[in-house]
Amino acid sequence: MDNKLLLATGEGDIDKVKQLLNKGADPNASDEYGYTPLILAASEGRIELVRELLGRGADVNSQTPSRWTALLWAASMGHTELVDLLLQNKADTEAADQYGATPLMKACRRGHIEIARLLIKNNAKLNAVDDYGWTPLMRASRRGYVELAKELIEHGADLEAKDQYGATALIIAVSESHLELTRILLEKGASINAADRNGWTAHKWAMSMGNRQMAKLLESHGAS
Repeated sequence: MDNKLLLATGEGDIDKVKQLLNKGADPNASDEYGYTPLILAASEGRIELVRELLGRGADVNSQTPSRWTALLWAASMGHTELVDLLLQNKADTEAADQYGATPLMKACRRGHIEIARLLIKNNAKLNAVDDYGWTPLMRASRRGYVELAKELIEHGADLEAKDQYGATALIIAVSESHLELTRILLEKGASINAADRNGWTAHKWAMSMGNRQMAKLLESHGAS
């Protein structure tokens, strides 16, 4: 019966899911990959199914073997209403995947600003780091998400945090040629002469790429 529940969940058949749950199927059963009905439903953005499963006792913080939760899936895929529902049901904002990435990091990697706001409102850690030393701000900086970066900074994101290679959000933004985001980071007080483990500053990165526009911006803020 549990396998039928997992199959019905995967197909999005809410009526069948209800029938099986009424007959005693386990809402916390898992398939061969470790996915529970709740995680399956969340990965597909099926909010009504998630609501039904939560109401039947599904564990909101169940994890796959690779440590993905329903909230990680919803945050990564941009399902804002679903994220809100999971948070209302006490989903853990700090449950991280096998690489240490939190739901806020997932949202920032994809540029889901409304989800980031929801997570921040629910006390997600702004300066959490994954196994590579990356913070939510670094993920936003790599992709050039200006408004998202502003949101993170306004709520206290650390501008000087460094990844495993010693790169700051500013160095990352410059290395990806995100001019407007670089401007914002500088205006918010990012250290212009911070250097990575190889001694490279943001200005050296800009010069090495032949990006004179970026170099001039950095020079206008005091880079030497």
